[in-house]
Amino acid sequence: MAPDDYRQQWDTVVKHLRELAVHAGKLNVKLAIEPLNRFETDFINTCDQVLKMVNDVNEKALLMHLDTFHMNIEEKDLAKAIIKAGDKLAHVHACGSDRGTPGNDHTNWPSIFDALKQINYQGDVVIESFTPAIEIIAKAACIWRNMEPSRESIAIEGVKFLRRQYEAAAAR
Repeated sequence: MAPDDYRQQWDTVVKHLRELAVHAGKLNVKLAIEPLNRFETDFINTCDQVLKMVNDVNEKALLMHLDTFHMNIEEKDLAKAIIKAGDKLAHVHACGSDRGTPGNDHTNWPSIFDALKQINYQGDVVIESFTPAIEIIAKAACIWRNMEPSRESIAIEGVKFLRRQYEAAAAR
């Protein structure tokens, strides 16, 4: 996208998000923007970009949402991105680097949980994983095969793993 087109798109989004965030704030509702990887959008891909958007909108109701899958593609250091997000971080998706079970991948989970501890993150860490079972989502997320034995194993093993990571970070 040409820089002038990007700037115009940015300004339009800032304007409309500000209106939404003002309304959300009046209702005591929080909004969170999630940067997606470059294969899904060319607009906001990194923590730096979403942080700039949140700061440009400048409304307390607008925060950020980070997803380890997208971060694995776009961030040089996931922990540094989390630390940079700081108190603007409202939600975390925990997803294996292949969209499978957290912990059954190459992601540096201890550094992620240490970073969450460092910023005193009090929000949820939610497993977001995909299977080919729900065809419309699988197609949109390019899931062509089973990443894990079952949806249940993603939930059961993923929660066990994330709980161990949380407890280990709390003990450090």
